[in-house]
Amino acid sequence: MDPFEEHGFSFDNHPLSFEQFYDMFAIRRTVCQMLQDRGYILSAEDSTELTQQSFHGRFNEKEHKTLTILAEMAVDDEQKIMVFFPVAAADAKTKKVSVDAVKEIIKLMKKESVNRAIIVVEKPLLGHSQLVLEQETEQQQLKDNPSWRVETFLNGELKVNITRHELVPRHEVLSEDEKKGLLRRYHLQEKHLPRIQKSDPIARYYGLDRKTVIKIVRPSETAGW
Repeated sequence: MDPFEEHGFSFDNHPLSFEQFYDMFAIRRTVCQMLQDRGYILSAEDSTELTQQSFHGRFNEKEHKTLTILAEMAVDDEQKIMVFFPVAAADAKTKKVSVDAVKEIIKLMKKESVNRAIIVVEKPLLGHSQLVLEQETEQQQLKDNPSWRVETFLNGELKVNITRHELVPRHEVLSEDEKKGLLRRYHLQEKHLPRIQKSDPIARYYGLDRKTVIKIVRPSETAGW
C-alpha cells in the first residue's frame, strides 16, 4: 500500500495533503539532482531518497530543519554547499522568510565553514532579508573570500527539473583545462564565445560563475548525440 494512503504525512506538526507532500518531495528531489549535476557528492540518505516512499519514511512527522542538505564537491571536499528550506513562522502574517531566519542561515554556514548555499523559499525574500544577504556577501568580499555565494530559488522553480525535459538539450560544464582546449582548438578568445545570462534557468540550475563555459549537446538525426 502507498505509505501516504496508509499513514498520511505530517510535517512541522501539521498534516499535509497529498499535493503538498508531493510538491515537497519533488522540490527536494530536484535539489538533490541539481547538486549532483554540479559535481557534489550527497550523503547516502540523500542519494537514495529520490522515491516518494523513502522520502515519506525519512521525513514524516519531522520538522522543516531536517530538510537541510550539506554536500561536498567531488573534486575537492573542502568545497561545501548547504541547502536550506526555511519557512515563515506559523503565526506570521506573510509567507515570506524573516530576517532572523536569514541570519540563522548565515550563522550555520559559518559554523560548518561553508562558503556556498542555496535557499529554497515559497515567496521572494523580503527587502531587509535580501539586504542582510547582500551585506554579508560584501563583508566576505572585503575578507578576500570571493567564493562566498548564496543563491535563492522559489519552490515553483524546482517542482520540475528543467534539465530532464526531453526538449532541453544536454548541458555539460567544462573544466578549466577543457575550456582552454576549446579556445586553443578553434583559435578563439573568451570574448568570441556566445553569452548566457546569469538569470537564465540553465545558468541558475548549474550555478554558473562568471567565465564558466558550458557545452550544449544536441541530438542529430544522422549522427545521434
